[in-house]
Amino acid sequence: MSRRRRRGNIQRIRQRNRRVLLMAVLMCFIVWMGTVNINKQQKKEEAKAAYAEQQKKEEAEKKSEKEEPKLVLADENEKKQWYLRLVNADNPMTEADVPEVATETVDSGGYQVDARIMDDLEDMFAAARADGRSPMICSAFRSWDTQVSLYQNKISRVMNEDGLDEEDAAIKAATVVAKPGTSEHQVGLALDIVSSEYTNLDEGQMQTEDQKWLIENCWKYGFILRYPPDKSDITGVIFEPWHYRYVGKKAAKEITEQNLTLEEYLGAEPVGDPTEDL
Repeated sequence: MSRRRRRGNIQRIRQRNRRVLLMAVLMCFIVWMGTVNINKQQKKEEAKAAYAEQQKKEEAEKKSEKEEPKLVLADENEKKQWYLRLVNADNPMTEADVPEVATETVDSGGYQVDARIMDDLEDMFAAARADGRSPMICSAFRSWDTQVSLYQNKISRVMNEDGLDEEDAAIKAATVVAKPGTSEHQVGLALDIVSSEYTNLDEGQMQTEDQKWLIENCWKYGFILRYPPDKSDITGVIFEPWHYRYVGKKAAKEITEQNLTLEEYLGAEPVGDPTEDL
């Protein structure tokens, strides 16, 4: 074979090898680009799925917030304030626990309250009178001895009227008159307020214009209806449309707007239905 032919063959082989190499590089590039595109597409799909999941979660949260608004409750610092002290059957006071209360006389009836609530109380009654209403106080601060006397008298009446023994009579009496140490009257923050046109302590109070005004407006002055209807299983006290409790203006507004009891606002455990043992 001539030298010229051999050189021609070598050139063709080299050209062929370059084409093969080029083809191989091209194939590798195509495979790499395909892998990159697949990864990009996969990441894109993952991002879309994550976004859709986030949107779904946010929509669910918005729906939940719309259906069940988050309650505004007392924070830990507020719970320590004197005007939010919780007194009930699950949080009783001994005679030694009852705080010393500086009282002031409210009106000519001689009723007294914690002196710190006097301004708001007087403002509430002044506003009621300005609107043509005439509510009146029939009970306010009570000493330990007074509460003991009221409770014992109620037990005696129940024994005579219902023929119950003292133990059962005491259970029934406690649904109406608080046991000593469990009454808010003993800390000077509670008042029984009735209509001047209807003085009975019963549900008839709800029909009076004086009581309707108080229920609608008392929160503006820091008071709440302490034992509302359909909440006895929480408060441990029967519905009393005459018993008002001072809790301060901020708490009164939040409690009223959210239809809460003081127990719920403070995050306390429900006391239980007071009549379930009868």
